[in-house]
Amino acid sequence: MRLTIAFASLAALAFASAASAQTATISPISFSPEFQEELTDNYGEREGEYLGEYAQRMVSEALARRGASAGVTVDISIIDAQPNRPTFEQLSNRPGLDPIRSISVGGAELHGVIRGADGAVITEVSHERYNHSLSDLTGAESTWSEARRAIRQFANKVGDAYVASAR
Repeated sequence: MRLTIAFASLAALAFASAASAQTATISPISFSPEFQEELTDNYGEREGEYLGEYAQRMVSEALARRGASAGVTVDISIIDAQPNRPTFEQLSNRPGLDPIRSISVGGAELHGVIRGADGAVITEVSHERYNHSLSDLTGAESTWSEARRAIRQFANKVGDAYVASAR
């Protein structure tokens, strides 16, 4: 019984230490002027917040999995993103769109800069992924399915670039 309690205490301590270990800093996400205009005029500002938070989380997790140090900073810019289904703003502005049957090719383009503790650029990462036709879709797409896939792939590229630059 005492051994079980001791083991549980050690496991909790190890988990707390790992959780408190700091990883790289992700700067606030920026948008290209063209994508910002698309958010303002067409998709809705909240969609930019959603994509930015998702990109920040995915890159942070990818770097944490690869043991990125606390001195590293990553600047991320969403250059473009296209939804697979209409956004809330689009549905509000164009009543003829159907939230279920209206579907489109989607994807995203992102750019990242990894900086060292001194602010010097270590490396840059770019990634672009879009569907080429509706036949690429699985039918279960949500509003940002392909953009999220592109963001996850970008995050893995950032993590790989960090590891490669640390050698």
